[in-house]
Amino acid sequence: MRLLQLTPKPPYPPKDGGAIATACTVELWVEAGWPAYGLTMSTYKHPFHPTYPTPVPFTAVPVDTRPTPWGATKNLFTRLPYHVERFRSTAYQKALNHLIETFQPDLIQVESPYLTPYIQGLSIPAVYRLHNIEWQIWERHAGEQRFPLNIYLSLQAKRIRRYECDALFAYAGLLPISPKEAEWAKNVGYAGPMELFPFGVAVEQYPAPPLGRAHPKIGFIGGLDWLPNQEGIVWFLEKVWPAFRRRHPQATLSVAGRNCPRWLYRYADAHTHILGEVADAKAFMQEHEILIAPLFSGSGIRIKIIEGFAMGRAIVATPIAAESLVFTPELHLFLAETPEAFLEKLSLLYTDASLRAKMGSAARELAETHYDRRQLLPRLKAFYERVLHHV
Repeated sequence: MRLLQLTPKPPYPPKDGGAIATACTVELWVEAGWPAYGLTMSTYKHPFHPTYPTPVPFTAVPVDTRPTPWGATKNLFTRLPYHVERFRSTAYQKALNHLIETFQPDLIQVESPYLTPYIQGLSIPAVYRLHNIEWQIWERHAGEQRFPLNIYLSLQAKRIRRYECDALFAYAGLLPISPKEAEWAKNVGYAGPMELFPFGVAVEQYPAPPLGRAHPKIGFIGGLDWLPNQEGIVWFLEKVWPAFRRRHPQATLSVAGRNCPRWLYRYADAHTHILGEVADAKAFMQEHEILIAPLFSGSGIRIKIIEGFAMGRAIVATPIAAESLVFTPELHLFLAETPEAFLEKLSLLYTDASLRAKMGSAARELAETHYDRRQLLPRLKAFYERVLHHV
């Protein structure tokens, strides 16, 4: 099989959850020995780094996806979501046409619903990797804004919902990342080949040093340009962290992630370190014995939790952050939804070194048995063969 991947941002370097998940697919292709190529957009938020090594060739096309007041206003007089219009590019379409002619892929895999227009009308079958249900994210975000932005974002959420539902039927197969996305696709009426395909890690590449420091460091890591992450970390900083600091004055928190907004730095102090992008995400997670995952919207899989499992970290997460993961509560991680519950669970891990060590060991074992990506490759191969046969 010759495979072509279409992405809205470069998967390399893999420094956020979306990039890591996209890169994982490419690396599985290489492991299977399939010829592969990538076509990516290079944007203001996520520029392509031509010197960064990639396992397959990539063509990067500069695309200006920045929202503008004029663009948002003009969009009011159309039926398309503004997101789709922002990802339109004649240059990207030309690059795709060129690769189809020269690389001659058997199958195209698309990593974002906003790229669906590029594969419509092609004779080559395309599959869609469902990382999230986008309209749910924007619906939640609209509900938290003030007038008139809430009205505009609510309109966009409705358009994205209609668009996402219609977009599914442009694909010869679907690869939902969690049961939530799979169930949604079935409810919409999609009846083509579908394979639930969770994110997997090369577990052996994740060091898992034992836990047990007297004053363990607490960390959060995730893309800080993603609205659910922004909402979650602000909730923690305002609703949980002050009370935790009063209970444990010596405690420190580090917040890491690419594209950190400037306004987040106002929360920084001697015990609250807003780091932004870090050079080595694994080193950051290794340094912090306790990881937090406060999330109240979004879908898909929290890849940083799976990486935390692989590194044997102790984790406190909200139910939404962990809803699509396989785990046993209280054994592999703690769940907490209210500020009071989050405070209590975090305090338990902070003060009890043996509890942290037990949870970290169980989490590592879970990663080895359920989230090792070597076990996923046969399923991916069988799915692609079903798609090609179905077509």
